[in-house]
Amino acid sequence: MADILYKNGIIKSKEIFILYTKAIGRERDIKRGYYQLSPSYSLVQVVNKLVNGENLNIKVTIPEGASLKEIGIILEEHLNISKDLFLKYCTYSDYALSFLKDYKEFFGGKMPLSLEGYLFPSTYFFPKGIKEKEIIEILLKEFFKQILTNFPDYKEDLKKIGLGFNEWIILASIVEKEAKIDRERPLIAGVFINRLKKGYMLQSCATVEYLYDFKKNPLLYKDLEIDSPYNTYKNYGLPPTPICSPSLKSLEAVLHPEGDYLFFVSNNDGTHTFSKTYEEHLKAQGYKR
Repeated sequence: MADILYKNGIIKSKEIFILYTKAIGRERDIKRGYYQLSPSYSLVQVVNKLVNGENLNIKVTIPEGASLKEIGIILEEHLNISKDLFLKYCTYSDYALSFLKDYKEFFGGKMPLSLEGYLFPSTYFFPKGIKEKEIIEILLKEFFKQILTNFPDYKEDLKKIGLGFNEWIILASIVEKEAKIDRERPLIAGVFINRLKKGYMLQSCATVEYLYDFKKNPLLYKDLEIDSPYNTYKNYGLPPTPICSPSLKSLEAVLHPEGDYLFFVSNNDGTHTFSKTYEEHLKAQGYKR
């Protein structure tokens, strides 16, 4: 460290730098990273910045509703990490479980298959040179912090609606992709929970769009024939994993669903028409019987 600082003209003497850091007992407290330092800084200022970890940070925003693939693209663009390695760590079950080892109590024995849905969407300031595993650990830690902060009674709420922790995140991710306006989130969550209770297929377009990386708009009827456990038009129950990183509003909506509806259809303006019967649903779609 002393050699790097001296060669870049930040300190005038390597020996004095070393003696000073030892004299104040901080030689083991210097944080690694990239720093923006000036030759005009005093020795005390330089050491304080290194000890306090005032790294050169890069602002990165992970949007609500982003999938792992989309997050990987964002991180690669801003932090020059490997998107492929990031996705490998997040989707290979052995890696995913190793990252979740400190959070097992949340899942009640039913661990997720990947980290999809568990990297919290927010704005972060990452130090330059940060690695893939470090990023994942930060985003995961923030996710569980937000859960405990915003949903202290989530266990009781999940019991009331009959969902496990991982099922909560999966369903919230579907609501995130289906809802366009906040006031409809609890209604959409209610539709899916009501369908699950009655043993109906979810028939969510969002789960099929996930298979096409959300790039196929609009979906065609032939697209709904794709053979995949994520196709909720052909399979009962929830898909194997979340389909994106849900917002706090979608997580809240699943914990407190509204309505006794079983269907909804888009009005093509961001809103939806909700129906209790199939006949009402057909009318909402503009069909006549």
